[in-house]
Amino acid sequence: MNFNIKYPPLVEQAYSHFLSIGLRPNKDKLYKMLVDEGMIDELGNPTQRAINEGLVEVAGNNPIERFKAENPLVAHIPDEHFKVQGNQVLMDCYAVRVAATTILNDPTAPQEQKENAQSLLDKVNSLDHNEWH
Repeated sequence: MNFNIKYPPLVEQAYSHFLSIGLRPNKDKLYKMLVDEGMIDELGNPTQRAINEGLVEVAGNNPIERFKAENPLVAHIPDEHFKVQGNQVLMDCYAVRVAATTILNDPTAPQEQKENAQSLLDKVNSLDHNEWH
């Protein structure tokens, strides 16, 4: 039986970061470590200590910061790969490619999510790389 556990955004963000640098941590152990180290509470919220020490940034009114906080898969991608147009946050081809590749390299990602990531990656590879999406 395959359980699809939903982890708090900070756990997913940390997990995505580790994947991006070639590490494959166990999400359960990562969650426990973040709680044990006092970075998050049991519900996945950042602790005041983590905020005070600058270990965790809290998204303010910046739409890109909020977007990245809500989408931990892209949190480690530099802000220069995002822009705000109207009320939407857009990503350049690099950011879309990084997000899709991270999903494809995630051994815990569901097959449907991997298929969607591959389809998106195929589309991005056929686009003008100066476009925003």
